[in-house]
Amino acid sequence: MFKAQVIFNALAIFAYSALTENLYLFGPIILNLLALYLKQHPQKILDRINYLFQLFFQVFIIPESYHYLINATTRLYGWNLPSSIALLLVTMLLMYIPYAIVFFGNIQNKFWQLVILIFVFEYVAMGGLSMVTYGTILYFNPFMATLINSAFLGALGFLVLTLLLMRHWGYSWPKMRLAKAANIKVLILLLIVSIWFVLWNAFGGGNNLFTSFFSFNFSNLTFKPEYILSGLEAGIAEELLFRYAFLTILLLAFRNTRFKIFYAAGISSLCFSLLHLGNISAGQSVANTLNQVVFAFGFGLLMCGLYLYTEMFYVPVIFHILVDTLVFSVSGTLMSGKVTLADSLLTILETLIFVAVAIAILIAVYNRRNKSFGF
Repeated sequence: MFKAQVIFNALAIFAYSALTENLYLFGPIILNLLALYLKQHPQKILDRINYLFQLFFQVFIIPESYHYLINATTRLYGWNLPSSIALLLVTMLLMYIPYAIVFFGNIQNKFWQLVILIFVFEYVAMGGLSMVTYGTILYFNPFMATLINSAFLGALGFLVLTLLLMRHWGYSWPKMRLAKAANIKVLILLLIVSIWFVLWNAFGGGNNLFTSFFSFNFSNLTFKPEYILSGLEAGIAEELLFRYAFLTILLLAFRNTRFKIFYAAGISSLCFSLLHLGNISAGQSVANTLNQVVFAFGFGLLMCGLYLYTEMFYVPVIFHILVDTLVFSVSGTLMSGKVTLADSLLTILETLIFVAVAIAILIAVYNRRNKSFGF
């Protein structure tokens, strides 16, 4: 299957090269065809170099081949037709499957599995898919632009690849049924607190911090497709990566340790928070980004607790989607604005509360799994 993808890449780029008389594209064509000589367990130095080169090169050449195909056939095919867009979207969601199986399917080392998932998240799903339409007629299609700019399409692509790789590595699907040992009173309390936080985080008003806890201002709420899709992207992709994949792998990696639940949740949350450092490269201020990093750790730890306690993966997903979507819809931007000292202090307070609640939940999970008294 991967070899068929390599041949398709070459034909698509060659067709565009022939139509535009661009001889410079013969270089990428030749480099792409070297993937036909890949060896799963390379021993010779040249085979190893080719393997490592193709590992990164194919991430870019696969979407580029579709990019050149669209440009080469723009006058011959109606790419803006709904049926054409639907077919292309399905193709974009599936196009990395052969690549993922060939390069990552046999990896059994837990550390490298985590590294691979971050790589797939950052560069394959979120980076590669946007290259397909960039500079093509579809780049100016409002529907496609919204899907790609919001990273929602990337989140769906990451969903496909994550589930594929996790099953290929022998892990189970995300848990979806309520834990039998979950206390209904605790669940109701968590639900009430979660709803309150979602509302307060987005709509909190009042003249001071205390009154903002119970006074909500909905006047600035404006739903836009990009805000909703960006919220869905965060809830789906980030929860898949850090609450499903990371937690699952780390729990198995620490299976012989007494406090594996705390180690797994802590490392997962730390990685989740550090991921937000990338917002600096997107133009966000350092102060704002550091605020996000601190908040994300506490938020991530709470999401770990909710998932492990309820054993329902969609609980943290829905919570995350609501938090991000409503904040985007109220602020009118996907990036945070200027940070004041009061904002920083409030972030620290929120984080401490999240950590305290998360630890209490994780202790309950620990006691439950060790058949000790707990809630």
